[in-house]
Amino acid sequence: MGIAVVCMVKAVNTSTTVQKAVSEECAASSFGSNETLSSQANEGEIEWDKTTQGWVLSSFFYGYLVTQIPGGYLSGRFGGKRVMLVGLIIYGLVTLATPFAARVSSYLVIALRAIAGLSTGVVFPAMQNLLGRWAPPYERSKLAVFCFSGTMVGNVLMLGLGGFFCEWKSFDGGWPSMFYIGGGLCLLFCLVWAFTIYDSPADHPRISRREKLHIQQAMEGKEIGKNTHVPWLDIMKSPAMWAIIVAHCCNNFGNYTLLTKLPAFMKEVLQFDIKSNGLYSTLPYIAMFLTANTVSNVVDELRKRKKVSTRNARKIAMTLAFVIPAGLLVATGHVPCNMNYLGVVFLTIAVGFTGFNRSGYNTNPQDIAAKYAGEIFGISNTFATIPGMVAPSLVNAMTPNGTAEEWQKVFYVWAAIFVFGAIFYLIFARGETQPWAVDEEDSGIVCMVKAVNTSTSVQKAVSEECAASSFGSNETLSSQANEGEIEWDKTTQGWVLSSIFYGYLITQIPVDISLEDLEGKEFCWLE
Repeated sequence: MGIAVVCMVKAVNTSTTVQKAVSEECAASSFGSNETLSSQANEGEIEWDKTTQGWVLSSFFYGYLVTQIPGGYLSGRFGGKRVMLVGLIIYGLVTLATPFAARVSSYLVIALRAIAGLSTGVVFPAMQNLLGRWAPPYERSKLAVFCFSGTMVGNVLMLGLGGFFCEWKSFDGGWPSMFYIGGGLCLLFCLVWAFTIYDSPADHPRISRREKLHIQQAMEGKEIGKNTHVPWLDIMKSPAMWAIIVAHCCNNFGNYTLLTKLPAFMKEVLQFDIKSNGLYSTLPYIAMFLTANTVSNVVDELRKRKKVSTRNARKIAMTLAFVIPAGLLVATGHVPCNMNYLGVVFLTIAVGFTGFNRSGYNTNPQDIAAKYAGEIFGISNTFATIPGMVAPSLVNAMTPNGTAEEWQKVFYVWAAIFVFGAIFYLIFARGETQPWAVDEEDSGIVCMVKAVNTSTSVQKAVSEECAASSFGSNETLSSQANEGEIEWDKTTQGWVLSSIFYGYLITQIPVDISLEDLEGKEFCWLE
């Protein structure tokens, strides 16, 4: 929506005000001249002031906030496929209607954007729910990142093509094409989704037996069913949960500032024309896409080989995702306007490093509670949507004239939030399943026993087909050994588990006879 607003809105001519704040050096440069600045005004069709633009950009997040927790709950109850499908259908229709609404009333656009937020608020919780059922533990980072990378691809396409659509005046004024194409592609995606996606491997009619077996064994044979009870209080009391929430909020402040205001920064400070603006605005997202997908594969491989624990992997990823971009953001704010391309380079590298977060907090819900991943992400994203409501209006308030000095303050705030997020996550993040997420039947023998390394014997019993898969390798099986405290072999474990039934058997008939003689009075304490 950020590039669309820059394109469609008839900006107030502020060349005189801005020119006073720009250094003599910038004024002398070709892109800093009065002529260039004046030419950027009055190009759009819609007349919205800065306040109205802020409401249009932030209204989406007010709706988005409302459906995060319901989206997680509904996905756990009815399945992520249906919930996500309904949400995206509504979003596609609302997007198609936006150009008409913009020509009628800004209030109508704000209402439609809020509805768009309501409908898409269920998407990420639904995706987390599906990943919790489909993604094996040592493949979670790369699968989650690959799925969530769709948002980056969408940003690249719409920002990159937005500048060209804006100048395509022959079709309905140009800028509406962004909404028509975006909404149309969304509905087309819904059609494909409806016929190809299923809630779990068990529900999929076309998945191969080998693949299904791979997923089930990698997830220790436990099929995650639909949740009827969610330990809400335990979730909210968990430090691991708050680590995710805080990291998510800090990241989203930067992400939503970038998403909604980057085109404005490119125009006001770096002074690129609309076509260049769209193209250069895509570079940070391309960098993020490449970084996120590369890092996720490396992280999963390191975890699989036991080179780094899940907890430390998440913490390292989030430290790199926050600290390095913080320094680069401060540097971006001090780039002179006659070196605007350097500003693009700094921003691109900074946002590229934020791609590390996809292997950090973004995947962490599946680590601490795969069964409740949708609910956890819904809660986290509820809090993390607040920056989306605040960021556009805050940036507008901090940059009334769009000068470089005003934008420097924005980057200082952005960097400070990132540093705080890194420190908090380092202290409180966890990488193991939390106690409140463990079913009763999962505890006991499995937890207490130090398993004997049986990778060799097990391997002989596995079919050639299974042996070829990753979960059948010696390496994977070996990684499951030596975790408990008590050393019992399989035979001993069997006797421990079955011994209760031998005792249970002996007292059945005697108790029955005694109950007849004593009318059960002496045995009432058993109840």
